[in-house]
Amino acid sequence: MSTADRRRIRRRILSWVPITVVAVICAGFVVAANVMQDSWWSAPEPTAAADQRSAKGMSVFTGTGIDYLTRDGYLKVELRDASESARSLGLDSDGSRTFEPIVPINAIMLGADGVIDLDLVRSVTVVSEDDRVAAVELLTDNDGAWTAAYAEVADVTSEWGFTPDDLDTLRDDLTARSRSADGMPYRAALAEREYHGARVSAEIAVDPAASQVTARFVVKPL
Repeated sequence: MSTADRRRIRRRILSWVPITVVAVICAGFVVAANVMQDSWWSAPEPTAAADQRSAKGMSVFTGTGIDYLTRDGYLKVELRDASESARSLGLDSDGSRTFEPIVPINAIMLGADGVIDLDLVRSVTVVSEDDRVAAVELLTDNDGAWTAAYAEVADVTSEWGFTPDDLDTLRDDLTARSRSADGMPYRAALAEREYHGARVSAEIAVDPAASQVTARFVVKPL
């Protein structure tokens, strides 16, 4: 069968497609477009509904709350004496909740004396104890090399009050452990210190077998 014959057969088949089918398909596209247009996901600056933010404007960790903060691009957690209860934020009184936004987000934690912020966060774990937020653990993106993760940790934590000596010790620990790890996972951490009315720390974990390097930042209330 020639190419011309195949084209003639295709035209005959297509000629039997009722125009109503085409109309239904077009109508479906219109409905879908209207639904997307009315969705807060497609809004340039979404406004939080009552179940997407707390009464004080903090992030809540229900499904709708996580959807909103992912779209908004900001995680907001208060770590002060007057902060809201864990249950009011969609958390258990005692436990932890981890989520990974579909795109990296910015994290803003309100300490007693100021704001602690971190960008390009790819994973969040919120720990609760006695119906209060007890810790926020943040993982950031990196290129898989501990030297790059170290540079990021040094950049962030130098603003958090860690000294050059602290960072030199962290680098030396990582170097020594990488030489003795023999392919096994290893890690090194900066000791906890106070910053802006909160307790902050950082850790770099390396899994050579999985070619995985993780920079982990932890912020806790005083």
